[in-house]
Amino acid sequence: MSMVRRLLLLLFVLVVSSLAVAAPVSAGGSGATSSTVNSHGVFVPFHVDSTCGTASGTISGTGNQVFHLTVSKDGNEFWLTTTQEAWFTITPDDPTQTAFSGHFAFWFGQSGNTNNFVSHQITNVKATATDGSGATVSFNFVQHFSVSASGNINEFMACH
Repeated sequence: MSMVRRLLLLLFVLVVSSLAVAAPVSAGGSGATSSTVNSHGVFVPFHVDSTCGTASGTISGTGNQVFHLTVSKDGNEFWLTTTQEAWFTITPDDPTQTAFSGHFAFWFGQSGNTNNFVSHQITNVKATATDGSGATVSFNFVQHFSVSASGNINEFMACH
């Protein structure tokens, strides 16, 4: 399963979980409901595929996350965002490759209505090899996917 699909699945699980445990609050006079969940500390290790030339492997670490969802009163519009930052270590699937430790920052957002949908993410990673070699990894990953009211799809991903 690709990293983007895994992230979308994770976000779906977070949405369902946050709606189940967080009490909705009124967002102004529009009647929209919002839910915000803050998480801190050690996160569950997860697998990532090769991204921007890095090795696939298991990421473990500790950090902070804010997840926010707003749904319009009629249920026809929604806005979802999550921001996460963490200190991490990635252990490569291939034991001959070097592990790296560092920091990442991640932002993901989606919004949609009965006519349009957009999903985008930005990930920044900076890490140093744990073997003492001084090797570093630094990249910015950007992803965008949208569907217009006429059904046109616009999608791109880029590593910098």
